[in-house]
Amino acid sequence: MDDLPAEWSPPPEIRTPTGIPRIDLPIRMLSSGALGNDLVELVGQFLSESARFSIWIGSEVKRRGSAEELAKLSQTTSSQLEKVYSAWVEFITAYEGSRRMSGRFIAQESTLRQVLADAIEKIEVTRVRGSEGN
Repeated sequence: MDDLPAEWSPPPEIRTPTGIPRIDLPIRMLSSGALGNDLVELVGQFLSESARFSIWIGSEVKRRGSAEELAKLSQTTSSQLEKVYSAWVEFITAYEGSRRMSGRFIAQESTLRQVLADAIEKIEVTRVRGSEGN
């Protein structure tokens, strides 16, 4: 998950402080002060599922999988990270543009919530189905 395919290159702002975009984006989101508790929980779940996925890749897939399988799995996670990042940018832009006035960024907040939930599910399903294939 840390080596993302060439189709999407994470921007520099989500390559710090760790250099691992799947960790740095959640850090950026959590440290913004813009998220309500429900979104904080989803960001935490996204981070946790991304970590589980990386553990699975390292412990199972690299041992038994082909380079093609690794590339395909990497594309799945890269795609989800890109979707979350895009929804985050729309949300934080609306949030900051509204001068943090509640109610002015509801659509973007709702989209971010749904994109996070979808990404968590997609990553989890990919991992679980892959584990069942052993």
